[in-house]
Amino acid sequence: MALVAIILFLPSSRDPLTTVPPERLDLWPLTRAERYGLRLVSPLLNPIAWLVLGGMIWRGVTWGVWAFVAGFFLCGFLGSSFRLPGVWAPRLPLGALTYLVRKDVRQFLTALDVYCALLIAAPAAYFRIRGELPPSAHLPLTALLVVTMSTMALTLFGLDGESGLTRYSLLPLALWKALAAKGTAYLLLTFLLALPFSPVSGLAGGLVALAIGQFASVKQVIPQARWRFRASSPFGYSLAQMLFALLAVFAVAQLGIFALVLCAAIYGGSLWLCVRRVREIRSADKREG
Repeated sequence: MALVAIILFLPSSRDPLTTVPPERLDLWPLTRAERYGLRLVSPLLNPIAWLVLGGMIWRGVTWGVWAFVAGFFLCGFLGSSFRLPGVWAPRLPLGALTYLVRKDVRQFLTALDVYCALLIAAPAAYFRIRGELPPSAHLPLTALLVVTMSTMALTLFGLDGESGLTRYSLLPLALWKALAAKGTAYLLLTFLLALPFSPVSGLAGGLVALAIGQFASVKQVIPQARWRFRASSPFGYSLAQMLFALLAVFAVAQLGIFALVLCAAIYGGSLWLCVRRVREIRSADKREG
């Protein structure tokens, strides 16, 4: 129930007023208090929210879980109310992909999803260092981190805009390398967050989440805003991504390195399909032009 609530509240805790053009928003006869009130009740406009809340009450969820879910919502509420500056990212020695990966890391670090995952990883890593985190908690924590980070894989071109794919295809660089740069940045952050727990399982789950997410990103570009939670693609992709990513996380614990190799192969196949789809879209646009 906590996972379902998190997946629901992460996107629904985004500020709905950010989708309104600023010049139109200034014409609304709303005071600051009224805007914050609208912001506060906006998640309750989703009927699924009432079902989740009812289910949690019926199942007798502890106050700790309530506080955990409320913390995610509070981060979204506060984080989307401020405009924060850009972030710095180190230069990674990756040859021709160095600057692309650095740019994508900076983009991912402006998504609140990363910091929600950090809220899970940081205290758990502290208990791991002190020897107070039981080994049985490593895999579930890794799975939770993968699910929290998965929305970013569904919106790889969100900050690049609808013309992002066109700009990438015009660069003197193979398109698969541009997609690989975004995948490298995403997998690097996922691996670092899962490093204190089960990094191999986290990498496998990240590969599967990325395999599904990049295909959805190429099929439909959903514009995103910095310092907000990422708004995911249609529910079918989100559900499939979550289920298969969790399956990959737990498969590594059972099958070892073979499962990781299989996840890497799935990602490679998805990368090939994405490049092929972009070429088909460009060919169709040329014929229409």
